[in-house]
Amino acid sequence: MNLRYTPFPGIILLLIALLYSCIKGDSNSSCVEPVVPGDQGVHVYLYSRTPCQTDSLYPEEIRDVLLAVFDQEGKLVTYTRDTIPELNDLYFEEIRTKPGLYTVIAWSGVDDTWFDMQDIRTGSKKDDLLFRIRREGDLARSIADHKVFYGESIAFYVEDNKETEAHFENVHISMQEVTNRISVSVEGLPNTDQFEVIIQANNGSVNMNGTPAADETLIYQGDETVENFVLEAHFTLLSLHSGYENTLIIRDKESGTEIFSGNLLGTLLLKNPEVNLACDHDFTIEFTAEDQCNCGTYVIMAIRVNKWLVHSYDTEISR
Repeated sequence: MNLRYTPFPGIILLLIALLYSCIKGDSNSSCVEPVVPGDQGVHVYLYSRTPCQTDSLYPEEIRDVLLAVFDQEGKLVTYTRDTIPELNDLYFEEIRTKPGLYTVIAWSGVDDTWFDMQDIRTGSKKDDLLFRIRREGDLARSIADHKVFYGESIAFYVEDNKETEAHFENVHISMQEVTNRISVSVEGLPNTDQFEVIIQANNGSVNMNGTPAADETLIYQGDETVENFVLEAHFTLLSLHSGYENTLIIRDKESGTEIFSGNLLGTLLLKNPEVNLACDHDFTIEFTAEDQCNCGTYVIMAIRVNKWLVHSYDTEISR
């Protein structure tokens, strides 16, 4: 019987011995340990600071985050979603990337509880649609006092890491609130519960970069109460932009007759010189009406925004 010599077992034993000497760090061996490049990417830190503030804040409402990484051509390369136990100056999100020039867009408070979210895919652009406020026909769903935040980083470069230790760029993003709470009161109207306050706006859809997306005009119905003949309505809206429809209307519920209609920005909020939309997100608008002739023709005598008198004139309105 012929037997053939097979060298493989011996070679395998030799390799194991060499590997063992590498692990043991035998100074007499000629083993050279391979260099494995470490991880690379970005550490994203979140905070909030408006143009009216000098200190960084960490809003307790930021409890979730969507981070989208875009390359130098403005195309999405990766994204992550996570919950935040507590936002502070030590908290960061780690994202691994290939070498390149990037920016990161951050959102908080956007989910399918309040919004119809669009699918996020690699290759998406910054000006692609991200979400639409939920609606039934032309009626916008109330988001109560829910807060939404948005921010974008400056451009940063991730180098090709050839070292064995991980290397991550540190990027800080200021999260700006993009929701507004508006409380409206109307005093002096007869049969107060016969009237309602609505807001018509076409700001219900938003792109990834925080800009408004094309949308139909929606009707926002406030959470209303009537007490001591004063009608109150409370709204939470997304960002308000000049050049878009933002109309506040006071009208008769049954007939639809409007007794006031005005642009929420140009006619009301921005008439108060102390209002800064980049810093302020809570507003009160007070209307006062009187029947000056005891004939059922009511006149709006005053309008105040955040206690500031922005209008005082005689305008006839129908009962």
